[in-house]
Amino acid sequence: MSRRTRSQAAQAAAPTTVHVPRQRGRGRQAPPVVVVVSEQPTLTARATMATGRFMWRHRRAWAPTGAAVALLVVAAALHLFAAWTGLIVAAAGLVPPGYLAWMAKARPAGRTVWAWRVSLAVLAVASLGWLALALWFGPATAVLMGLWSLTTLTVQILWLTAGRFTAKGNN
Repeated sequence: MSRRTRSQAAQAAAPTTVHVPRQRGRGRQAPPVVVVVSEQPTLTARATMATGRFMWRHRRAWAPTGAAVALLVVAAALHLFAAWTGLIVAAAGLVPPGYLAWMAKARPAGRTVWAWRVSLAVLAVASLGWLALALWFGPATAVLMGLWSLTTLTVQILWLTAGRFTAKGNN
């Protein structure tokens, strides 16, 4: 083995090796002692890995929160680079009520179907309204951030609750 020292990056990736020099003297020809100590990850690294494993294992259950965080990041980026897109999103907020009116005339449906259509239209209008305001004023505005947090928490709870009821119904 050469006596050159390894670079710091190479040492960080490999386990730490400690060489104990040979004992000098007569009659002491014992083999050299080599102690290998594995690198222990830091507490922050362990917590990050545990959180990542948890999120990956339960990714389907946390889908609404992931979508909400992605929407928040996209809204922040668009607000920084093109805040005028809020006007386009506000105009797009007229599409769900128009679709609802068109479906009422085109295909009459039962109460359950109508309730689902109205619920989805209200959800779409609320989402597009929040996105338009977030694009125009910025998603970090106190009122919009509070509304985002409340909506995310509500949708996550409904998602988990609906998943439990559906899982019980399938068994």
